[in-house]
Amino acid sequence: MANASGPARPRAPAAPPLARRAPLYGVGWIFFSAVVRLGFGLRVEGRRNVPRTLGCIVASNHVSSWDPPVVGISAPRTIHFMAKRELFASRFVASVLRAVGAFPVDRSANDIGAVKEALRRLKAGHVVGIFFEGTRHADAKAVMGGAAFLAQRANVPIVPAAIWREGRSFRVRFGEPLVAEGTSRDEGAAITTELAVRVRAMLPEGQDERPVRTSG
Repeated sequence: MANASGPARPRAPAAPPLARRAPLYGVGWIFFSAVVRLGFGLRVEGRRNVPRTLGCIVASNHVSSWDPPVVGISAPRTIHFMAKRELFASRFVASVLRAVGAFPVDRSANDIGAVKEALRRLKAGHVVGIFFEGTRHADAKAVMGGAAFLAQRANVPIVPAAIWREGRSFRVRFGEPLVAEGTSRDEGAAITTELAVRVRAMLPEGQDERPVRTSG
């Protein structure tokens, strides 16, 4: 896991020129930034913890449908979100989501295609966003091990992210990167647990009192 001894593995390459924000992403960033900042309020902490060039995973808790755009405008780089397949049912919505870098994942099965796409982007130096709890409904939340699995195989760090509300205002906090070492399921489970603990620790008291549960 983090800070383990032994020879360091080569890191993922820096992001290529294509990692710059696409035009539609830029338009969406301006629009949602104005809506969120002026209409609700936004405070961001720890932006420096997001690597400026290397591929990485931003793994956040999930509290509302506002989470993707809010986390997206809070980060210093374009985030390619893994989004549930159901959102791509509409051809128009799917085209918009793909234009801003999102790609679908089937949460009901082992989606090998989504895994390969996420690894391709990570190894190309992009930032992949994952809401690691998988669902925003409190009675169904269970930490998923996908972030650890991808980080181990792409050899990229995981940046824990916490999002919550204070009244109407949004708050986002990025934590220090978590180095995902090893390749075994047990090592991945340990990384997943550590990720969940770090995200919970960044949330204010009372924001999330549910116990941390990890998937097998």
